[in-house]
Amino acid sequence: MASEKNVSSIIQELGYEPKEHACIVVSYAPDDSLGGRLSHFFTLEYYIMQLCEKEIVFLPLQVIFFAGMFPKKEIALRIPYDTIRSVKITEVGKTLNYEVILTTDTDTIRLSVQKKEWSEFRSAGTAATGNSFLNAGAFAAASKDWKSINWHRQNLDSTFSLLQNLPQY
Repeated sequence: MASEKNVSSIIQELGYEPKEHACIVVSYAPDDSLGGRLSHFFTLEYYIMQLCEKEIVFLPLQVIFFAGMFPKKEIALRIPYDTIRSVKITEVGKTLNYEVILTTDTDTIRLSVQKKEWSEFRSAGTAATGNSFLNAGAFAAASKDWKSINWHRQNLDSTFSLLQNLPQY
């Protein structure tokens, strides 16, 4: 997986202005219906959510993962800040996730975000560190500062703070 520096570089190449330490791994949060949960189960995809100067930008993780495949601007999903009406961040009971609900002029977007405390053992940490399943590589090769390589963990609090402090239009 790409480092946070590489993600920021790709976002800049697409013409956006990424904010520092405002990048995390997210997935779409399905509705609570059986169809929504099944759809999510079979199409579980992760995205990089980068807060930029004027908008939130989402890129599919697989685009970043294959570093040689630099995305075109059309691949990115962009939500301008001036279209956001509200942001709600809640801890999902009995899970290891948060739910982020972005309400815009026209839609409501529900995102699932893995908690930082367990991210080394889950997809967000694997994506953010570039290690294999359960980050076995991180434990085997890392020093006492092994948590410092997980930018999802490092950025979660600052990203949530920035989201909660967005101007509400």
